[in-house]
Amino acid sequence: MMRWALLLTLTALVACGSSPKTEFYTLVSVKPTTTARMDAKGPPIQVGRVDLPSTLDRTALVIQGSDAHVIVSDRDRWAGPLDTLVRQALSDDLRARLGTAAVLAPGDPAPPSKVRQLLVVIERFSADSAGRVVLEADWTVGSGNPPRPGARHHERVEENAGSTQGGSVAAAMSRALGLLADAIAQTL
Repeated sequence: MMRWALLLTLTALVACGSSPKTEFYTLVSVKPTTTARMDAKGPPIQVGRVDLPSTLDRTALVIQGSDAHVIVSDRDRWAGPLDTLVRQALSDDLRARLGTAAVLAPGDPAPPSKVRQLLVVIERFSADSAGRVVLEADWTVGSGNPPRPGARHHERVEENAGSTQGGSVAAAMSRALGLLADAIAQTL
């Protein structure tokens, strides 16, 4: 009986010492790649809904493997819901490109009839097994309450993360959102 207790204790100690540390990541604003436009016409915009594919709508970092294989990290996690992180980073990116008067931060109060809503549908936003991040998104700017969407735009952005490590992938995803913000700012 004593041997089993000792064996169980040793097994528990070994198991505790071998767990990899969980890392948490967020998305951050990046500097514009083009000259900022501070002349956006019309009412201010606010990033509204951001739709993600269900494969990405999770706390774990997702890497697109070969073919239909998806790798869900057991140690790299998002610091919050990915759609919220995308919405905040994209808002910050647009504010850097268009000015704080032209872009409301998420949650800022404003009469719905006087704000244009940026709606983003993300089709793909992950790194592949080579560390290449691909962002494919449709977006539109609508006005009114509920927002009536305007012309639909499609953007495809690629960024090299250099690896599939969580920090590298999160940084490349932030840069990809910055490039999306560049395209949106040039269209407004």
